[in-house]
Amino acid sequence: MASSSTGMYVSVDFHYNGFFSPNPFVYLDPVKTNVRDVDFGVFTYKEFLLWLTKLTNGACDNVYYCMRKESLCEGIRRIACDADYWEFVETVYSLESDSLQSELDVYIDHRNEPILDWADNEFISRW
Repeated sequence: MASSSTGMYVSVDFHYNGFFSPNPFVYLDPVKTNVRDVDFGVFTYKEFLLWLTKLTNGACDNVYYCMRKESLCEGIRRIACDADYWEFVETVYSLESDSLQSELDVYIDHRNEPILDWADNEFISRW
């Protein structure tokens, strides 16, 4: 399990080599890897991208995450800079769970699509 200096443990699912579809807003045909042994709190944003590139054996320029308790269109967030990465780290280690199940998903967009626009459009169309 991932462990931080806070002593909390999390399990994170990484989805890659798939693609987002706008309607309905989903991530299709991914390779999924569960990570339980990484302390994300020790990485900088750039180090995280290097680590992710090794994990996925490919470029990881467009990285997103979403907590499982939220729908993808409502909860998706981009990790595009240091501030976004630290928000991700805070989210990872604020999760409260006694189970081994992942509560957070990370997605790689390999096609440089307007992901946040698609998510907004689906969210708006639900109302």
